[in-house]
Amino acid sequence: MSDVVIDAHMHVWDATWLPEGIRRAWARQGSGRRLPERDPESLMGHVAVGQSDPEATLTIAAFDRLGVAAGLVPVVDWTIVGAPAGEHLAIGDLNARYEGLAGDREGRLYFCAGLDPRHPDARELFDDALAHPHCRGFKLYPAAGWDLCDPAYRWLFDELEARALPVVIHTSPLGGDPLQVIRCRPAELGALLARHPRLRVVFGHAGLEAWWAEALDCATGWQHAYLELSLWQRCARADYPEFRRRVRRMREQVGAHRLIFGSDIIRGPREDPDGVELERWISMVRDLAAPHDGDRPVLAEEELGLFLGGNAVRLYDLKEHA
Repeated sequence: MSDVVIDAHMHVWDATWLPEGIRRAWARQGSGRRLPERDPESLMGHVAVGQSDPEATLTIAAFDRLGVAAGLVPVVDWTIVGAPAGEHLAIGDLNARYEGLAGDREGRLYFCAGLDPRHPDARELFDDALAHPHCRGFKLYPAAGWDLCDPAYRWLFDELEARALPVVIHTSPLGGDPLQVIRCRPAELGALLARHPRLRVVFGHAGLEAWWAEALDCATGWQHAYLELSLWQRCARADYPEFRRRVRRMREQVGAHRLIFGSDIIRGPREDPDGVELERWISMVRDLAAPHDGDRPVLAEEELGLFLGGNAVRLYDLKEHA
């Protein structure tokens, strides 16, 4: 099973699929990253363009070169937080677009549908998403401005729990304008799990960076809580021994059978177009099964196989890759 690699958190999009309000926020972020600050409007034509791969052509070529079996896109519903400016693709239409993309790339792409439960027709959007054959769960992004434990949304978690559907929830303080990242703190997921103990919850990004230990502790002790390590290549590149130490602690507390591999790469002409970054990340994860600089292996070969692909195959019901 260690030969099966599933990138269980990656993105495929075109800049035009993003709400204008989000693109304007990203332009504001970019304008203030150095002095002299620039006019955000001057950046609007560049936002996310270098990360666009709308037909997944670059993505599938990278997968083929690296031997990656498949990828899963957690679709983010930014249509409410991104609505204050301009037009955008409705979330139902965006989920349908990913279904079409996955159908065109049969067996290589899947997705978790995005849903902000504040939509007046949220229940209809939920049912519509489940009608898509390549939908394997849901992606929730409370940093868009809503609370996981609000009683108004209990129906959503009751449905997910009853149907044994996985839900990916963003748990990283990374975000910035216009997001309220405190609503994604791992402790909020701990409270959610106390109300829905059979819920299959994926801690997206496993708290990277400031909340990683909290994410681990909050996932510990729940039967269906998973730590998904997309973006953790940042930690591995900066301090590989520390990365190994953290993964070892995760293995000890929650078990290798609840670790999910992902990259959060948004591939395009200016972001990992040929898959070199993903290749390096896979290599660093594979090295967890080998000694390193006097450190014993972090994972056994079988555990590495679970982390790289086996757990995603099981959780997201990817029978084609079992």
